[in-house]
Amino acid sequence: MKAFMKNWRPNRMKQFWLHSLLRTYTWVMIVIIASFALLISYVNWDSREKEARQVSQRVLTRTVSEVEYYYRESARSAQSLVDNQARIEGIYKYFSLSTPDYFYWQLERKASPYISVSIYENIDDLYVRNDFVTGVAIVLQDSTEVYVSKRDNRSGYKVSADAFKPDANSFAIPVSDPVSDQALGVIYVSVSSDVFYKAIDNTRGNIPIAVSITSPFETDMFHQGEKSDREEWVQDETAHGYQVQVAVPRDYVNSGSISSSIFILALSLLFIVILYVTLKKTFSQYQTQVVDLVETIHDIAQGEQGKRIDLTKKDQELLVIAETTNDMLDRLERNIHDIYQLELSQKDANMRALQAQINPHFMYNTLEFLRMYAVMENQNELADIIYEFSSLLRNNISDERETTLKQEVEFCRKYSYLCMVRYPKSIAYGFKIDPGLEEMRIPKFTLQPLVENYFAHGVDHRRTDNVISIKALKKEGYVEILVTDNGRGMPADKLAEIQDKLAQRTFEHTVDYSEKRQSIGIVNVHERFVLYFGDRYDISVESVEKEGVRYRITIQNEEKG
Repeated sequence: MKAFMKNWRPNRMKQFWLHSLLRTYTWVMIVIIASFALLISYVNWDSREKEARQVSQRVLTRTVSEVEYYYRESARSAQSLVDNQARIEGIYKYFSLSTPDYFYWQLERKASPYISVSIYENIDDLYVRNDFVTGVAIVLQDSTEVYVSKRDNRSGYKVSADAFKPDANSFAIPVSDPVSDQALGVIYVSVSSDVFYKAIDNTRGNIPIAVSITSPFETDMFHQGEKSDREEWVQDETAHGYQVQVAVPRDYVNSGSISSSIFILALSLLFIVILYVTLKKTFSQYQTQVVDLVETIHDIAQGEQGKRIDLTKKDQELLVIAETTNDMLDRLERNIHDIYQLELSQKDANMRALQAQINPHFMYNTLEFLRMYAVMENQNELADIIYEFSSLLRNNISDERETTLKQEVEFCRKYSYLCMVRYPKSIAYGFKIDPGLEEMRIPKFTLQPLVENYFAHGVDHRRTDNVISIKALKKEGYVEILVTDNGRGMPADKLAEIQDKLAQRTFEHTVDYSEKRQSIGIVNVHERFVLYFGDRYDISVESVEKEGVRYRITIQNEEKG
């Protein structure tokens, strides 16, 4: 059985090595040939893409011009129905009288022979003068009925205003009294879709195209072709708010590259066959060295940790592989030992961290007891101070890495309050957050260090007007956070040093296992903002000695999609 396994393993390794190597080189050639095919396809696709964009732009320009032209013609025709008082009176009489009474009124009404008061004659004349008009609807203000006329029913009829629905292909033309300029209502002029089809066909040539015209009321006035999100739409708007969208179907752009791609794929298949046969004959001489290398690695994987690859039987690239593998195994053995030691250290660190949390919890519970005792003794101010301090302690105990802007500012307020208690008549503070920014997520302890710096280094106790403020403002496209004080400020050399550090976007750290606690300063705040927001974040600092410090933090809005 052992002899069988010994003979089987080399054969298996030979087959594995040969097929893997052949497969690797074959895939390399496939990638090269496929890249060449893609290049040709891209050139063909790019030319069609440019042609499609040019045609789309021409059709867009022509369609916008046609829409604007027919809108003006429709507006002129609609206004002609109410261009004098006689015609306006005729329209109002039509809505207020019954049909027999209206005809009787026309017979009695005497007007100029050049001016017709009959709504039927005026509508018929509109159809005669404008062959593109397919329908007219008149909607008067405060009227419960609507007059509707079609080219095949020019005399028209009345319908209820509630049941009336304008044609999708109609222009809504507001009309007014030419004398008093008082609004009369709206006249809907329906336009034949053929005028747009002809204009588009004359411009697009043989290229298929999709066109959509949307009214200012967001209704589809005209549509040609299929509308899909896959298309690259170009759009423009007329002077009267009608939006035109044009796109060449994606299938047309892609179809031209199919034939060339098929040719390249067939040629690629021929090259792959030739490549496989050539490689199979070329690399057979390496199989012995590769078998030895793989068998040694297999033995090491089975538990022979001290075994290494024999370098005397390897040459060229296999020698490099063998040397690198042996070196890797040596380093791996050392790393295993180091990781074992690190795990022991980590367990010890976890135990010390747990112990470090016990004392703060004990302090918090004790402070809560003291606060309740102060309340019972009517020492309300002392109770408030203890409460604010215990809240800060609770926040420090929490292991959360991020917080909301509102919570961070509230933490700064509590901290400022405790600092102000020592000097109640010489220090003031103020905080403001614009609506909508309260729940914005930021790294924890990023604003408090700036406030702490002020109380530690910036307060001038000889003055009585010391003040610090935090403002979170919602701007166009970004959020601005201002931390401003009127304290001592900082010297120019110190300011330059801080500005230089704040200009950095990459950071290096050295591991320190000592128990010395690192202070959290402005550089640490800058680093955590960079790691959290990336390139969306920026910070600047301004200061003049004896005039205070101003930190300006900007965070760009996150882009959608």
